[in-house]
Amino acid sequence: MKLIIRFIFFYSFVILTSCSENNTFTLTGELSNKKEKYIIAIYDDPIGKIDTIKPIDGKFEYTFIPDTITMFRLANDSGIAIPVFADKGWEVSLKGSFANPYIKGNGPNDELQNFRERISKDTINKALLAKEFILNNRTSYASAYVLNQYFIQDKNPDIKEIKELIAQIDGHVKDCRIVDIIQKTITENKEQKSEYINYFSCKDRKGKYVSWSSKDEQYTLVNLWASWDDKSIAIRDSLYNTIKELPKKEFRVLNISIDFDKKAWNNKCKEENEQWIETCDFKGWDNSIIKQFDISKLPYNILVTKNRKIITRCIYGNELKEKVENLIQENKNKK
Repeated sequence: MKLIIRFIFFYSFVILTSCSENNTFTLTGELSNKKEKYIIAIYDDPIGKIDTIKPIDGKFEYTFIPDTITMFRLANDSGIAIPVFADKGWEVSLKGSFANPYIKGNGPNDELQNFRERISKDTINKALLAKEFILNNRTSYASAYVLNQYFIQDKNPDIKEIKELIAQIDGHVKDCRIVDIIQKTITENKEQKSEYINYFSCKDRKGKYVSWSSKDEQYTLVNLWASWDDKSIAIRDSLYNTIKELPKKEFRVLNISIDFDKKAWNNKCKEENEQWIETCDFKGWDNSIIKQFDISKLPYNILVTKNRKIITRCIYGNELKEKVENLIQENKNKK
């Protein structure tokens, strides 16, 4: 009888202990810039979504219960992004500014912070320090962001070196979305067509980040234009009429301007809606999409899936309309 009572007591203790276990991830922030009105959390893995955090006098607390290790970026109104890693029970703190953050917390958060501090002291050997970090942290998800920032976003990426680095990192890091997209886009031959658009994020004219995630299949036409290029404006205007003939939930146009002048760009923008998005990073021909595809003239467009997989390029008018209609019908036939 005593043995049974002891067993019941032990079993009850185990159940109560497991139930009281804290699975909540907590991120606390204390920003030096107390005027930050909102922060966007852009989720990269295991799912893609966007959330909004509203600091009060520079302070905030952001919590959720992750199913598994989760990777997301905090982005401010200026578009500066800070990677954060979350898992059950982890606690992370952010202090300082977006330009010079200090992050303390579990796992890759501390690893990436140590790298930031080291690279800030040696601005000459950035690529060398980044390579050293990746090779010394092969199992860390932080290596995915370092690989993307210091090797993929380079003006002339060394494809051979990137492939060698990817080959040496751990399998679960290779499988994360950032590295997966990198692997699908890199090529040793510039004439060869990439299968995916490189990993990038952008904001519309209201400052809201554009999401690539959708519950339903959605096609995006990435349309490149400029306020100073009459032909690209004419093409863009024709697209504005084309979208009215295609389903809102299944097709949209993401207009990326290669302007430098914000006022000139704004004056030529169309009214935005669910299907029509206007964005510009004011880097001109240094825009990441321009560099990836070595584009040297306008107009230019790329039709992609919600996962950034390229379907076709430079497609216009009825050909575009028929292509999208056929893709939508093919998806319906699969269901």
